[in-house]
Amino acid sequence: MNSLDDRTEIYKVPIRPRYKRRRQQKKPNNFFRFFVVVILSAIASFIFMNHQIKTDFTPKQITSNYSARDLNFHFSPRRQNILLMGIDIASNSTSPFKGNRSDTMLLISIAPYGKNINVISIPRDSKVYIAGKNKPDKINHAFAFGGARLATRTVEETFGIKINNYLAISNEGVIKMIDALGGLPIYIEKNMKYDDYSGKLHINLKQGEHILSGKETEGYLRFRHDSYGDIGRIRRQQWFFNALISRIKDPTVIVKLPDLLKILPEYIQTDLSGYEIAKFLGMAKSVDLSSVQIATIPGAPSTKGLVSYWIIDPVKTQDLMNKMVYRNKVNVDPKDLSIGILYAQSKEETAKTLQSELEAKGINVKLQASKSIPKDYIAIHNLDLTGDIMTELKKTIPEIKDSHTIYDPIGINRTGKDMTIVISGL
Repeated sequence: MNSLDDRTEIYKVPIRPRYKRRRQQKKPNNFFRFFVVVILSAIASFIFMNHQIKTDFTPKQITSNYSARDLNFHFSPRRQNILLMGIDIASNSTSPFKGNRSDTMLLISIAPYGKNINVISIPRDSKVYIAGKNKPDKINHAFAFGGARLATRTVEETFGIKINNYLAISNEGVIKMIDALGGLPIYIEKNMKYDDYSGKLHINLKQGEHILSGKETEGYLRFRHDSYGDIGRIRRQQWFFNALISRIKDPTVIVKLPDLLKILPEYIQTDLSGYEIAKFLGMAKSVDLSSVQIATIPGAPSTKGLVSYWIIDPVKTQDLMNKMVYRNKVNVDPKDLSIGILYAQSKEETAKTLQSELEAKGINVKLQASKSIPKDYIAIHNLDLTGDIMTELKKTIPEIKDSHTIYDPIGINRTGKDMTIVISGL
């Protein structure tokens, strides 16, 4: 794994991919792609339920339409990894996918037969060796140097995994998408103010519930000028993911989806074929979105030098890849867990009820109140806790069954040793 020992600032020899033969590259096409495979699945499921099966792809994009019956694929028996990238077009707005950096990198890992989906956020400032180059750089520069293919190679060589496909969307595409949906309802956890005149980025958002326009959503996603920096920004991208899924599920939004599908092709690039896209759409009937687990590459911000970097922790990152990508399991007895409950002061009774239910199962529980909590979620700090353990807990404790789960070895708002259940006042 490419990483830097933050104590000595001496680079180690990169670990090369675990496979020897690269797959044959496919020629990128301008076929319809969406912001994330899970979002595609959500759209498809609601279109299918409303009997709006017909597609609107051009002949160059797809040679035949798929019916609901065609989408009943048996999903691949192999693990599939997809690299999703959000592209900052500030450097080159006329050609979004040439010379621009990736502002967001998400590794989407789909288990064999589509049993579950895990998502790993890769901080844009991660200090790595760009594939084929002999000096370290930020990982988001890979796309600027060589587009999606170089970014894919860099991720593969850095983390020792195989990327099967990629999807890239420009930030202009995100703006168009949100405006086509009629805005994005979301809770903003703090006031956000920032102006970048050279990058044409102006952010002025107030704390509270809002329906954001496309441009305001871009600002929410890109804001990172607080104490958490890029990690706080990644967390907001995760809240955006949840809010977007909820928005798509709104019946009033479903009728707007055909317009959305016509807008996006100009702003998206992928090497997925029409058949593969349709296959992912077919996952909608079996994927439980509340079971999707999200993690961030472990590490710490660099405290040396003039350039800001995210220094990857090689041991924790390898452990994360083993759990999230390869689904390695470690036997953990729930009774050995130490769980924290971080709750808004107005939810004290709810927190105490949940504490009693967990303690009845022999689990050690710690309570902690907070004045400001923006979201309900479960943060897993112990990477040995697998999805199976979380699924079992959610089955037996109704209060957390719909909670979004993230892997947080870094420990933002950490209350328990192994896991923190966060209960907001919303």
